[in-house]
Amino acid sequence: MEIIFREMPHTYDEVVMGHKLWFPDSIESDVISATANIDGFTPLTAISRRYGWSNDLLTSASAQCNSRNEIAVIKELSPTLLLVPSTKGRGNTDFLIKDLIKAANAVTADVLNFTHFGFIQNRLQNTEIQSILDVLLDEKLQSSIRVIIWDIDFRFKKEMKQMWKLKISSL
Repeated sequence: MEIIFREMPHTYDEVVMGHKLWFPDSIESDVISATANIDGFTPLTAISRRYGWSNDLLTSASAQCNSRNEIAVIKELSPTLLLVPSTKGRGNTDFLIKDLIKAANAVTADVLNFTHFGFIQNRLQNTEIQSILDVLLDEKLQSSIRVIIWDIDFRFKKEMKQMWKLKISSL
């Protein structure tokens, strides 16, 4: 599995207001994973606007995803959407990334656009990212995913590069 980090730029207004307004699509991706938060100007809202998806469907699916604390698969959308419960840094990252991989396998994902770190409000969630990388870089991992396009907020690109180099050097 190849991981490609995609730097996500933001407008001045997005950074100052803390609102995500637009989303550049990844034309290679057949599946998108996003945090199940459709309230306000969130990344999921920006993704929804980009693809013309129904907010009613996303509101209902996000509520169910968050109440069940498991991945929700929405095959009716194009590209397919995998919703991940909103954890605010306090969730079981190991369980959720493994559940995400299972969901991606169920829809035979080839190129996954992983949007969870593309717009960061406060600080980079280092512990969560380390847990995610541990799972994704495990040699025993079986997945249909050939490529992950991992969105990273441009303000945290340097930190992410450092984490990646440390992780890769320890393998």
